[in-house]
Amino acid sequence: MLRLERITKRYGDVTVLDDVTFTLRRGEVHGLLGLNGAGKSTLIKLLNGTTTPTSGAVHVDDKAVVFTPAEAIRRGIITVSQEVDDALYLDLPVYENVVPWQAVNRIRPRALKQRAADYLERVGLNIDVTKPVGRYPLSVKQRILIARALASEASFLLLDEPTAALSTDDAAALLELLQTLASEGVGILLITHRSDELSRVTTTATFLRDGRVVYEGPYQALSDGRVHTLLSGTELAHDLEKATPTETVQLEATLTLPTFGTELAFTAYKGEVIGIGGVTGSGKTEFIEALFGLSGAPQTIALDGKRVTIQTPRQAVRSGFALVPEERRKQGLFLDDSIERNVLAIAREGKAVTRVLSSLRVKYDRLNQPVRELSGGNQQKIVLSKWLLEDRDVYLLDEPTKGVDVTAKRDIYELVTRLAKDGKTVVFTSSEPQELERVANRTLWLDRGRWQQKGEV
Repeated sequence: MLRLERITKRYGDVTVLDDVTFTLRRGEVHGLLGLNGAGKSTLIKLLNGTTTPTSGAVHVDDKAVVFTPAEAIRRGIITVSQEVDDALYLDLPVYENVVPWQAVNRIRPRALKQRAADYLERVGLNIDVTKPVGRYPLSVKQRILIARALASEASFLLLDEPTAALSTDDAAALLELLQTLASEGVGILLITHRSDELSRVTTTATFLRDGRVVYEGPYQALSDGRVHTLLSGTELAHDLEKATPTETVQLEATLTLPTFGTELAFTAYKGEVIGIGGVTGSGKTEFIEALFGLSGAPQTIALDGKRVTIQTPRQAVRSGFALVPEERRKQGLFLDDSIERNVLAIAREGKAVTRVLSSLRVKYDRLNQPVRELSGGNQQKIVLSKWLLEDRDVYLLDEPTKGVDVTAKRDIYELVTRLAKDGKTVVFTSSEPQELERVANRTLWLDRGRWQQKGEV
């Protein structure tokens, strides 16, 4: 049993966790929920020894312990981070990431490769283990991390949004694996914002709000409205009213997707939120990259009836495009720079920075605060905010709500609707059909770089 007993954690004058008691038992899948900034990441850091409590104690099997990260790993407490690129050695081959050579008494490359392949098979991967990890897509990297945790013989597995980068089928397979591990006695802490996953696999759930536990019990017993109230402290608001597209064509394109060797025709209207749906690997990101000049292939694009040349991101920005990439930490932010520096990355005009941050309800301490210190949802809002200081015609949003909480999602939905009502065109990709139904006027579905079906959502 892994337990936090009346834990309080402060950073200066800020109380992040306040008198929290939390128990993770062997053989259970325990859901942990909370809005961005509620204290989830700090709770995990206390469990894995990355930080220590201001007051209170950490117990393992009823014995008080003082963890270092190395001691936590030695006791089988393994964390699988949401930010996979920070947790992997991207230039090293897969097998050295799954089974590091330091973990064995004698280095036998052939045996290490086979051992890595065996663990990868458990998470549904059959890949070349000699290739550098950095060559694989995000969904594969996520499962490589989980395979590494299995190779470390985890007693307790702390998972932060493990399915965020996975397709529906891959996510289902991972959840089945988690249930299997729990049946074998592994205690699993699962952070996810997907209600269907919590209903399917959790034994119990703990809700954090403003650093305090506000509920512990079965997730399955809660209505959607009750979940929202527990997380935010407010009642669930009505659905958003979508914008009404005009009949004026804003964007026409014939795009080449080199990854798939396919060509796509595409049209979008002013004031339209157009959804691009599909599972991981369907071509959603490649489609967005082609529109923004990142594909390396020439594209045929017209804006407001005028032909434009977009072969580089610089040309796309000059033409009136904005991009929010799927991997925000890797492609959308300067993590060690300040909030202000990130917001001004495009516009270079600082007078409206605080106004834009306020309009997106970004939670931060000061403008010179490093973006790395913000929660995932607030980081995503920073990526969005840098495109709001200057007028844009087309907003390309690639999985913009991935890994953010329900309140941050709603803030993003409100922004998207507001942009469309102002006559902008928003291209919104998602692997979640219910999300596209909520926000998009029309959805096109991709499958391996080709249109699968078209129709109103």
